[in-house]
Amino acid sequence: MRRHRGKIYRMRGKRTHGGGASKNRRGKGSRKTNRRTFTTNIAHVRKYEPWRINKRGFVSLYKKDKGINLDELDKLADKEIDITKLGFDKVLGGGALSRPLKIKAHSFSKKAKERIEKAGGEAIEV
Repeated sequence: MRRHRGKIYRMRGKRTHGGGASKNRRGKGSRKTNRRTFTTNIAHVRKYEPWRINKRGFVSLYKKDKGINLDELDKLADKEIDITKLGFDKVLGGGALSRPLKIKAHSFSKKAKERIEKAGGEAIEV
């Protein structure tokens, strides 16, 4: 009858089991973690915290304004537009307006304000 050998069947009397000096296998969590999830219990992460798989770094707490250029607004609106309802915060000065528009937004760049007023429109800060 064949018997199953244990994981370590050689060097049972040795202190380091062939790993060199006892220092050599220390540090970096002894490299026992799963690098993708930063934890040893991958089954738990897959079941209860799947958003942690393959994630690295951090998410900035500072809000970044989402901007839209004037030439895109020129295609979207006829006379009046509120870009906060579209999910944008700031109007940028890219492109030009072909007609006067009344634009409502949280903020405007200097160039965008100039171009809106030059076209005969209004820049209203909400």
